[in-house]
Amino acid sequence: MAVAVEALLTPEILRPARYLGNELGAVRKPWETAIVRWVLTYPEVYEVGASNLGHIILYSILNAQPRQLCDRAYLPAPDLATKLRNTQTPLFAVESRRSLAEFDILGFSLSYELGATNILEMLDLAEIPLTWRDRATGSYPLIFAGGQTATSNPEPYADFFDFVALGDGEELLPEIGLVLEEGKLARLNKEELLLDLAQVPGVYVPRFYDMAEDGSVQPNRPDVPTRICDESRLRFLPIRSG
Repeated sequence: MAVAVEALLTPEILRPARYLGNELGAVRKPWETAIVRWVLTYPEVYEVGASNLGHIILYSILNAQPRQLCDRAYLPAPDLATKLRNTQTPLFAVESRRSLAEFDILGFSLSYELGATNILEMLDLAEIPLTWRDRATGSYPLIFAGGQTATSNPEPYADFFDFVALGDGEELLPEIGLVLEEGKLARLNKEELLLDLAQVPGVYVPRFYDMAEDGSVQPNRPDVPTRICDESRLRFLPIRSG
């Protein structure tokens, strides 16, 4: 059900236009006809996130995919965050006005280390459990991260994400979308879907790997790759093979 955003945007909320998704270039695709529904989020206030060129490029690429839609979400300013909590209204996406938990997949751009706390704040506002272990049961969206910080070393954040996208998102995200589409049509559960995603070069699924004594990350099951990404997609490989 769509969130009644207009009821929250009362006169004491500063710059309410940042939450309406009415700017030039905003895309509104039919919810009912989409098989895969994305939210791309930049864990900063709207003015910072919407001005990030990579964020907008990925948003456009995903909305160009047939049978898929992509919405956006940003970190609300403290005034709206307080109102969301006081009214027990979950954080919403700007175009559809739907709560983030209604989508299939929620992607965060992790461009710098301190942005990780903003991601946790957004998950909390969306009423989505913070760790993949706490989301193992229930119909929560897949939560993933990409960006420079996630690519350079995903391990400090591994507990919070179902997977991490390592490498060029312009190539990787459409491939992830196809895997999700096929998985939904086949009615795969979350474990099966993540296992399929783990076969995609550049997709690191933390639950399928453990850290060894030498600091390397090794598979904990035989049906996932030892090497997460190849040099054609990622110059630096934080996941080392044995």
